[in-house]
This record gives sequence, C-alpha cells and structure tokens, in this order.
Amino acid sequence: MGELEQAIELAVKKVASKMQVKQILSGTAIEVGELTCSVEREDSPTLFDVRLNAIDDELESCFTVYPAEGSAVLVAIIENMKTEAVVIRCSEVAKVKVKIGDKTLVTDKDGFVFNDGTNGMVKLAEMVSWMQKVSTDMKTLKTLLANSVVAGNGAPLAIVFNPSTPAPEKGTFEDTKIKH
Repeated sequence: MGELEQAIELAVKKVASKMQVKQILSGTAIEVGELTCSVEREDSPTLFDVRLNAIDDELESCFTVYPAEGSAVLVAIIENMKTEAVVIRCSEVAKVKVKIGDKTLVTDKDGFVFNDGTNGMVKLAEMVSWMQKVSTDMKTLKTLLANSVVAGNGAPLAIVFNPSTPAPEKGTFEDTKIKH
C-alpha cells in the first residue's frame, strides 16, 4: 500500500471514529409522566426516563406530545448514550401541550385548557340569547313603571327608569383570539 493510500485510510479512520452511531429504537410507552416516560422493548431492557422533549431544561417555549399508555413509540438515542433518549414518534397521542412564554394550551380527549384555566369559555350564542331576554325584560319593566298608577289617587308612579345597559351584541363578549 502506498503512502497516499495509507494517509487516506488514516484520515477516513480518524473521521469515522468521531462519527456518532445513530440509533432509533422501537417499543411501547409506559408510565408516561410530565417530562418523561418509560419504554418497554421486546427482548431488550426497558428504557427509563425517556424524554418527551429533546431538551430537558425548563423551556420558555415548547411543543410536547404525550404518548398514550401502551402506544407504539420510536425513540432516538442522543449522542449515542443509551441513558439519554427522546421519544420522536408515537402511534397514539394522549395529550399535547404548547407553551410560548407564559401562555399555554393543553389539549386532550376532554377538550382544551388555556393558561391552566379554571373557567370554561363563554358559550357566546347562549349568553347573547340570555342577555337579549334580560334586555327585553328591562324594557318591559320600564314600560310597566311608566304606566302603573298609584293605588288610591290614580296618578302614575313618579319613577323614571332609564336603563344604561346597551342591547347585547356578539362583539361585546367575543374574544377573537380564541376560535372554536
């Protein structure tokens, strides 16, 4: 073998030794938590503390997919260290969490939760319908007060009732940042 061939062989070996072996493993998601899950594998050891996000720091913004318990998952090994793994695909999703700054959205089979919400979103059509009935009742009350006579002398009551609440409109109650 000539010197040039030896030099090329050494260079290739040097570069090859620095390359990381990329591994994708398959298994079944179990014990799914907020940041990690375990992955059972057929004829292989269970992988524990498999990350749901590639970065395990406290993230300002992230998109996290939580695999359903028992769903098939694909796991990537980070930097060729079996103790550092991340779920990259799953066959079934239990929930999804999106965090951008201090805003969050979590969706699962039960619905959507914005910013750890404690209240349900307004059912706009029902609320406007109810408010229209209240507005009609207030107009009826105004008419009744203006036309009711005082028992005994027959004169109308000296009560002036002018409601200051405007008629309800959809735009008054609609949060256009949330669509459903």
